[in-house]
Amino acid sequence: MPRKKKNSRQGFHHRLLNVGKFMVLIGIIIAVGLFSAYVGMRIAVRGTEVEVPSILGKSVGVASELLETIHLRNEVIGERFDPEFPKGTVISQHPQPGGRMKANGRVQLIVSLGEKTNPVPDLKGASLRVARLMARQAGFEFGNISEISIAGVDKDHIVEQFPPPHSRDFLSPRIDILVSRGNFSRYVMPDVMGRNLNQVTLFFESNNFELGNIRYVDLANMSAGLVIKQFPEPGYVLTEEDSINLEVSR
Repeated sequence: MPRKKKNSRQGFHHRLLNVGKFMVLIGIIIAVGLFSAYVGMRIAVRGTEVEVPSILGKSVGVASELLETIHLRNEVIGERFDPEFPKGTVISQHPQPGGRMKANGRVQLIVSLGEKTNPVPDLKGASLRVARLMARQAGFEFGNISEISIAGVDKDHIVEQFPPPHSRDFLSPRIDILVSRGNFSRYVMPDVMGRNLNQVTLFFESNNFELGNIRYVDLANMSAGLVIKQFPEPGYVLTEEDSINLEVSR
């Protein structure tokens, strides 16, 4: 009887060892399969990529034709003056030559405007229309246009510019300008509490103020159509752009 128990235990350990070997083999097969799938995917993705050629110094037309032969396209994202590159030629590209990208991708280009022959014109004090013509005649165009309310400067006239007038060191063809919105008059918000809405409305309209929201409220022992609350409050400094909100009895 003891010998049978020993043989039974040995058989159990032998079967357990075989199961372990089988599981290890299955794990190896799965790992090899996943690795093969990963390598295959990398090869497939790599197969859709192309090497980006150098198009520096070439005209935009020639660069476009060269890129099309390898299933790439170009996108001009900017221009700047450059004395070393003729006008209309590529002075910068992304990705760089030798880089790889997917077929049908876009290579971003910066194109030369040639050597800058004219200094930045002095636009300050000119109207927006005249300033635009002056900029174009000098080979420039407007960049960012900002507005400011400032006393003593007519509406739509140039207050400031960047680059400053007569500059020659800036390579961008764009001039950022600050334009006057005119000199807005300022008023002190009157006290209209308890006044009739029709009279208040006529007063604001005659002074070119914008009347905003009018909210009607039910109040006991209060005649209808009277202003019971105002915003801004009395004494607030107003401009013609400010909106005035009222609460009126109903």
